[in-house]
Amino acid sequence: MIYSEFIMDYSKLKKFHGKIENAHKVEEGKNLSCGDEVTLYFLFDGDKIVDVKFEGHGCAISQASTNAMIEQIIGKTKEEAMQIMKNAENMMLGKEFDENILGPIVNFYDVKNYPMRVKCFLLPWKTLELALKSEG
Repeated sequence: MIYSEFIMDYSKLKKFHGKIENAHKVEEGKNLSCGDEVTLYFLFDGDKIVDVKFEGHGCAISQASTNAMIEQIIGKTKEEAMQIMKNAENMMLGKEFDENILGPIVNFYDVKNYPMRVKCFLLPWKTLELALKSEG
């Protein structure tokens, strides 16, 4: 079932919604196939992600994925966040992944069976990847 209770609950979370004034990094992502959009705001302490907020709109899967991703990466180093991102991407693409690294993100496992929804799930993750790979 694609719209599990976990996805529906996480799609409604407001904890990470908002904008961080004086953010160290801002990255925008768009899913042109369905219109989902996300803007991620980051605060870092050296290499550590200390806070992330987001603005945007989209389907339940993209919103839930964004909330779950943020919950998983706060307190992690950039390298750890990239490792989580790569495992989330591998899970969606049917490749080998480490459930222990993903934690509750494995609740999105069935989304991989819906190709148009995979893009919705991956939107915040690809935006995270852009943010962490770019300078500034």
